Amino acid sequence: GDGSTDGGLPATRPGSVISLLATTTQNVNAAATNNFLEWNVASPKWGADFTHSTSTNNHQITINATGYYEISATVALDATSSTPTRYNGILRMRNITSSGDFGPQGKGGYLREASGQDETSLHIPTFIYQLTATHVIALKIDRESTTTDAVDTTTRASNLYIKRIG
Repeated sequence: GDGSTDGGLPATRPGSVISLLATTTQNVNAAATNNFLEWNVASPKWGADFTHSTSTNNHQITINATGYYEISATVALDATSSTPTRYNGILRMRNITSSGDFGPQGKGGYLREASGQDETSLHIPTFIYQLTATHVIALKIDRESTTTDAVDTTTRASNLYIKRIG
């Protein structure tokens, strides 16, 4: 810290953190691409390095400070159709400002309701990425399957975690 205060003072300020989740379900098979996940709960949330509204454009996170960000995501899915549903999604981070995907992809969440497997999940492992102030980012799912039967997120089982680390 400052080298003199008993107990110490942090040498660096704590990073901004946000952990987003949803208390409602959302059909992520509605479109072939760009099924943006919406988040209506931000807990915990501190710092000023990004902005997120839980009510307006709640799929978007605006970056307020250029820096390095630690990001991870998990999305739990459930087939809700009474007809056999085959689904395979791809989870990606999207920079809406530049219309480009970034970071690793979450794959392998194959779902085949016909054989009793009606739940699955997709994960993006923790990674570090440099983002620029004014960028707007979001988590999205694209589908590999052609079926349009509903595949919903599971309430309070999906999470997007972002922390500024430098």
